[in-house]
Amino acid sequence: MQVAEDACSPLEDELLFCEDCRLYFRDACPQHGPPTFVADSPVPERAPSRALLSLPEGLLVKERSQGPVGVWNALPALPRGCIFGPYEGEVVREHGDCTRYSWAVRDNGSYFFIDASDETKSNWMRYVACASTEDEQNLTVFQYRGYIYYRVCQTIPADTELLVWIGEEYARTLGLRLGEHFKYEFGEKELLMRLFQELHLKTPPSPPAPHAPSSRTQYLCGDASSLLALHKPGLPPGGSTFPLLEGTQNLVGLGRAQSRYWTFFGFQGDAFGRILDKSKIICKLCGVRLSYSGNTTNLRQHLIYKHRCEYNQLVGTQSATLDKGAAGAGDFGAPRPPAPGRTTRAVADFIVLDLMPVEVVEGEGFGQMLGVLDPSYKPPDAALLAHTVLKDMHTQVKGKIWELVRGLPQCSLSMDVWRHSSTLTYLTLSVHYVDDCFEARARVLSSRPVPEEPSAESLMEALAEAAKEWGVRESTSYTVGRLSSATQQATSALGWTALPCVGEALRAAMEAVLGQPAAQSALERLRRLASWALAGAGRGERLWAQEPLLQALLGRFLREGGKWHSVYTVLQGLLDHSEPLAGLGPDGEATLHPQDWAALQDTVKVLKPMAIATSTFTKDPFSSLSLVKPVLTSLLYKHLVPSEWDSALAHDAKAAAQKELSKHFSNPDVNQALNLACALDPRFRGLDFLSHSDRVETLHLLKTEASRLAEAPALLASSLPDVASPPPPAKQPKQDAGIEFLLGDLCSVRGASGIGSAHQQAEQETASFQTSKASALGQEPLQWWKTHHTQYPLLARAAHKLLGVPATSVPAAWLFSGAGDAIQAKRQALTPEHVDMLVFLHGNRAMLF
Repeated sequence: MQVAEDACSPLEDELLFCEDCRLYFRDACPQHGPPTFVADSPVPERAPSRALLSLPEGLLVKERSQGPVGVWNALPALPRGCIFGPYEGEVVREHGDCTRYSWAVRDNGSYFFIDASDETKSNWMRYVACASTEDEQNLTVFQYRGYIYYRVCQTIPADTELLVWIGEEYARTLGLRLGEHFKYEFGEKELLMRLFQELHLKTPPSPPAPHAPSSRTQYLCGDASSLLALHKPGLPPGGSTFPLLEGTQNLVGLGRAQSRYWTFFGFQGDAFGRILDKSKIICKLCGVRLSYSGNTTNLRQHLIYKHRCEYNQLVGTQSATLDKGAAGAGDFGAPRPPAPGRTTRAVADFIVLDLMPVEVVEGEGFGQMLGVLDPSYKPPDAALLAHTVLKDMHTQVKGKIWELVRGLPQCSLSMDVWRHSSTLTYLTLSVHYVDDCFEARARVLSSRPVPEEPSAESLMEALAEAAKEWGVRESTSYTVGRLSSATQQATSALGWTALPCVGEALRAAMEAVLGQPAAQSALERLRRLASWALAGAGRGERLWAQEPLLQALLGRFLREGGKWHSVYTVLQGLLDHSEPLAGLGPDGEATLHPQDWAALQDTVKVLKPMAIATSTFTKDPFSSLSLVKPVLTSLLYKHLVPSEWDSALAHDAKAAAQKELSKHFSNPDVNQALNLACALDPRFRGLDFLSHSDRVETLHLLKTEASRLAEAPALLASSLPDVASPPPPAKQPKQDAGIEFLLGDLCSVRGASGIGSAHQQAEQETASFQTSKASALGQEPLQWWKTHHTQYPLLARAAHKLLGVPATSVPAAWLFSGAGDAIQAKRQALTPEHVDMLVFLHGNRAMLF
């Protein structure tokens, strides 16, 4: 150890400086241990905007009020002593080639310069601005073993700019005596460059090439250990086959430790090898601190999730398959790339949020837009962005969801089979569940290629692989998807019940109505009329002036009139304008005859209850399975029942719609699940729309299900409202004209009773719940259970299971509006290699922010 003032330059090149002791040391300070070297984010050489992409996690580059850009701290604090570097750039040998991005490096009495003018050959340190005053300086520049580094000389709080200037060390490196005059010339880089002109340049053929010195000590210490990445130059001394962080050989292990997992872990120790804190253990592969409670469970799980390759090596397997206890970890253990720069992350977020092809970043228009917003920014190419930033986002979110879904006691799956191209079809699988706060949740799991018309075998194989990967085989009870015998056989083989998507059933029913010959003929005549009226110049000018909405309605009919989910609304609007349309046609002859108008009116009349049903399912972000049976009963036994006053078209259309709806929901197991869900919905708890025998059977099944769930581990209730505190006042449900129209006279309001304790308690809870006052039809069932779960604890568990099952296989808005067409077009635009990653990230985008 030497006092700073007495150190000479040649010696200082081999020494580091402790900001706390104010003394020099080799490798590690005896009092405070080795320093923290903060690693750059690895970026390929000569990559576009390499400097910006090399920014370490926890730092931000943004505009300065005094100049172009600077670097800010985004962490809670950067402690004193942290070291950034080395400063990267091109070696310069001529004084005239120096710029404000240059630093001088001393080598055996002569000098050369490292210049970071070229962003493709430098790193993020070029963006650090020079301090203007001594008070604002928080970084000091120094030379160590032939390289330039920045050291934190005072703690840098969050949202504070990093500002660098020379100190005594670098002044002596330049052969200067730091006098009072020079000391206060802060920020005058031009003055420093004039001093560079007086340095004797080194002229040997090849200066040191940029590298990360292997002899440099790296170690996690202080508060920054869990926030900042360290240099990871390769294999540690001693010949280990694992890429341990350099410096982790100083970590202290337990003397009695026998488990092989201790190869990768140790405790922080003092200079005498004594453990400082036994509650925190440090990973030698990534530097993360983990809680340690006396066993190796956390150690093993960390290796499985974060270091899968090393884990496989350790346990003796070179394959990508985990052992039985860790099946399904997927790619979560892949080494995590460093955090990207802010602009690059914003570009990645744009791609994910709008479900855009990665190749959009290479488009001319996209580049021009970014050039206007940030002229200094050059986006990475599509392949680099996909394999670094987006892949890292995918890995992080996948790990979170994997841990989440494996712990679910009950869940359901939705299956979305969609066509990407004429030769490629995908199965997108999503998991649905109700969390501890009685909020419905959905997470996309994967998108796998399947045959266009998958067989039961191929579908079962795809579902089994996904269930194994995500660990949901046992917790899944129901699947929701397109009705087919292959789906029913595949799910049945896995022990699940396949439920039809109500959106697919309504579509089939409405298309059956539109497929009636009289309806098709009238729609075709209306299409010809709309084309004629809108195509000819001057044909409808007088009419458009009198009926300004009519032109827009005819245009919408041509665009959307053939789509089942929008035809009702368009036809209803045109029927309201039937009088001015009645006489329109070429050569003064009406295109639509009275029988055509009558056919359109009958079609709209039959479509109305089904159109209201679609709007009922899209009213809320989540539509539960419990809504399906009441709506279905309303349609089949009330609104679609033929009457003696119906026309032949109306009669046949109702019969066709009934046939399609009945076909989709004819399976007894499906009806059993629908009835159970209704029995747990406070709006339909009376089951008034069921026959007496079905009601008795459903209540018996409900008691059995509640008793069975009583034997399962209790659900976590830490985030539920405090039972001891009075419940919040019930929120008055909104009146919904659509649902009142469909179900108003089917669901009666009942009077009240008491409560009760395994099978006997289930009976008492069921009896009390069934005889309590029914909720208004506008009541959201899960919100009701959030308030009343303590009153019916066993039934609340059943509600978790059944009310979390969705009514549709995709978000209802995709089925019943043009949103689905837009999503489908976006998915088809993705390249096959990116489909799974981008559909996954888009579907789980809420977990990214």
